Amino acid sequence: MNLANAVIAAVEHGGRYYYQCTPEHLRAQGVPDAAFLPVVKAALKAAIDAQAEALRGLLITAGTGQAMEYQESQAQAFSALGEPETATAERYKMLAATIGLDVDPVTGAPATDVLGVARSIKAAYDAWETAGAAIKRGRLSAKAAIDAAPDLDAAAAAFAAVEWPALA
Repeated sequence: MNLANAVIAAVEHGGRYYYQCTPEHLRAQGVPDAAFLPVVKAALKAAIDAQAEALRGLLITAGTGQAMEYQESQAQAFSALGEPETATAERYKMLAATIGLDVDPVTGAPATDVLGVARSIKAAYDAWETAGAAIKRGRLSAKAAIDAAPDLDAAAAAFAAVEWPALA
């Protein structure tokens, strides 16, 4: 990220407040980089979080209700797979909702029962867990590198060096 033209929202230095300034302008006013480095780091870390969320959005549907649906479906899938003899549509309503829609990874065809849906959800969860962990690693590693940066150039380099996973 080129910080030369970045607009820094607000900086206080020597009893004065500077709003919507570039690093060049702040320096011209005698504001040392150390005075606005924390603000720049916070902005870079927020941008890392936004990039991570955009990557997650390629894999899952956003929304609180959607997250609840995913969690309940996962819980039902793991329960059904743990006790297959109890896997009925009446007991596992969230799973039953996608019979004929979810692809059973065992058959490669639309699931014909609750267990087929459960296997589909487990396969999706396993893929999400792998991708989600890689996104988390990239996000937290980048933020730690930004935090450790001693100056603006190092912070920008840390931001540019983030390693995101390739998503299928």
